[in-house]
Amino acid sequence: MRLFSAALSTAVAAGLLAGCAGNSTGSNSSLPNPVAGAQTHGVGAAGFRGIPVSAVPEKFLRTHHRGLFGKAATPAAIRGIYVSAFAASVLWGFQKNDSGNAPSTCTVSPTSSVNSFGVDDSGTLMVPDAFSGISVYSNSQMCGPLLGTITDPYGQAADASSPDAINGNIAVGNIVDNSGLPGSLSVCSLSSLTCSANLTNPSILEIGGVAMSSDGDCWADGINSADVGVLVYYQGCTGSGVVATGFSNGFYGSVDLDDKGNLVTVSLFGPSFSLPSTVNVYSGCNPACTLLSSSNLAGESIFGHMGRENERFVTTDLENASVEVYRYKSTGLTLMYSFTGGIPCASDECEAAAYSPSSKK
Repeated sequence: MRLFSAALSTAVAAGLLAGCAGNSTGSNSSLPNPVAGAQTHGVGAAGFRGIPVSAVPEKFLRTHHRGLFGKAATPAAIRGIYVSAFAASVLWGFQKNDSGNAPSTCTVSPTSSVNSFGVDDSGTLMVPDAFSGISVYSNSQMCGPLLGTITDPYGQAADASSPDAINGNIAVGNIVDNSGLPGSLSVCSLSSLTCSANLTNPSILEIGGVAMSSDGDCWADGINSADVGVLVYYQGCTGSGVVATGFSNGFYGSVDLDDKGNLVTVSLFGPSFSLPSTVNVYSGCNPACTLLSSSNLAGESIFGHMGRENERFVTTDLENASVEVYRYKSTGLTLMYSFTGGIPCASDECEAAAYSPSSKK
């Protein structure tokens, strides 16, 4: 898993995944494979920031409303699972239950430099790209056609979240802002094809995941200047936000919401940058968090999301080169099965996974 934040290893040099287009299969990236066990953090050769597998901050290495397209459809059930990989040239769509390890059913072709992505309550796919903005794809089917690309003038987009990406606002997490400034949360929309606001907080150095609730509140998960996990709550997705109390994640990762409004968060590392990664479930966090459960994942994970029925959680495992499906309860997660489906996770490092549609927020 690699965010745009910590630098790519010099063997990797450029891009993750990115924006998509239609149902055509793209070729694998020509970028060289990452050095085994590489751990780097800083500005990569392509000029953006990213987080490789087992990445540790650099200093540790040195020292040891209605839109243009009308009302979105609301499918009643999960259609499938999307998966992205760090150096791949496509984003894959899989059937919703792939316990038999079947191959992908469709692909969308990204541009470059994608870490995570989001899927809204109706199945609309939002794919941030570090340099090309946020591409939004129709919920008419898995791997639907491109609806438009939103310009993000504020930074290097790494994650996106919205309950209704077609008609409402989209929260975009910029792992770092332009000119290497600390990360931010941008408020964007498909109707305007740009971002109307950029929210910062002095406690955030880099942003990993973002989440937006149906009532318009936002959360940004990141690390502070001490490289410790921090969560910032933005009421109404405005202002400078408030640092959440009771948040105990050791590092950053994805943020999602279940149907009870609980935050389902991934922490890439535990104390002292230990593995495995964990999923921590919190109630509240507006701004006071109450920890409901903490579950170890199978290996190293950074971006995962809830399914529509709030019974499944899917993520990728860089350590074991697979996609993993967990049974979800707010009291804890249980691994159900894993699959690869022909994705070259061992070489391209699958980084993010999400159900389509997502959990209703």
